[in-house]
Amino acid sequence: MTRTSERKKQGGRPPSYTQEQVYGVIARLIACGTPSRAIDASMVKQELCSAFGISPTVRPESLQKQVDIVLSDYESDEADALLRSLPEMVTASLDHFMQGAREAFALMVARQNARCQAQANNACEELRAEKRTALWRISELEAEVHRLEKNRQTLISERDHHLAEAEKLREKIRSDDEELNRLRGANELVQLLVSQLQQTGHEDMPRAAESASLQDRSAAKRA
Repeated sequence: MTRTSERKKQGGRPPSYTQEQVYGVIARLIACGTPSRAIDASMVKQELCSAFGISPTVRPESLQKQVDIVLSDYESDEADALLRSLPEMVTASLDHFMQGAREAFALMVARQNARCQAQANNACEELRAEKRTALWRISELEAEVHRLEKNRQTLISERDHHLAEAEKLREKIRSDDEELNRLRGANELVQLLVSQLQQTGHEDMPRAAESASLQDRSAAKRA
């Protein structure tokens, strides 16, 4: 009854009964053979009204809360009383048994924890191995990217060099074409001179030579 008397009453209008009265009614009902699970607010209200003259206007809802509290305290008090009634030898045996059971349970938990820890360590090691493999692969790919970039720069340099060489060759071809055209013009003049010499004879050679010389200088200026 100690825990029941120590409970603080709820706020609101004070009830017309006390917790001690409720506790006494419930204790008497249980002593008379009423199962605790069958005791409710209606049964307690009826006993309060008949035993203590409590007003029948008591609200079942608020009384049920008190009944639940008192039943819990009564069962707890009853359990404590039963445990205190055990012989000391039985209590010592129970303590020894519980100690052994506790150690067995603790050992089972420890073994399970060791297995879980081993599995976790294996999983972590696998993840670390995968991470190392991934990092190694990343370094390989980065090296390959660097190599390809270097090759690209080399190809760009070679392309620019070849383009410059091609431009030089085109310029030389243009120069050679001009020189070839100039030589063709000079050859045509020589052919013309020879033709004139054949037609006019030796007496006209100085005049033909002078004409060819003038044409040659004119062709050289055009070149």
